[in-house]
Amino acid sequence: MSRDLLYQKVGEALHLGQVLEIQVRVLISILNENFGSEIDINGLVLQEDKKTLGRLIKELKKHSSIDDAGCDILKIALVKRNYIAHDFFNKNVYAFSDNDFQRQVLEKLDEDTKDIAMATAMTQGFLKGFCSALNIDIKNILVEQTI
Repeated sequence: MSRDLLYQKVGEALHLGQVLEIQVRVLISILNENFGSEIDINGLVLQEDKKTLGRLIKELKKHSSIDDAGCDILKIALVKRNYIAHDFFNKNVYAFSDNDFQRQVLEKLDEDTKDIAMATAMTQGFLKGFCSALNIDIKNILVEQTI
């Protein structure tokens, strides 16, 4: 096993978590009459926001009607994303020196990544539907950057 593979898999999981977070922010903006965003000639521009994914999911639930299955998917993804972002390396330090442990860690990481991917795919489906219905070009959704 390789250290590079472990870093790659963690990076992929974190990337999916970030995609989930931005999609939830966009959905909130659309459902809440562009809350925290504006539409200009470049498209839908989201203001920079420091809300955590957990707070964003709670906000999304206030502005939409997500069934229990959808809520469970988001809740599981949040738990898995937070574990990977905040605890993964501390709790799996031996994965870098023990090949058997690394295999176990990678298997669990693959399961966690699938759960995050499911929530990401679900929110992407909603996002594409809303953008299509509202004639928003999904490629023109931007996040305002500050230095």
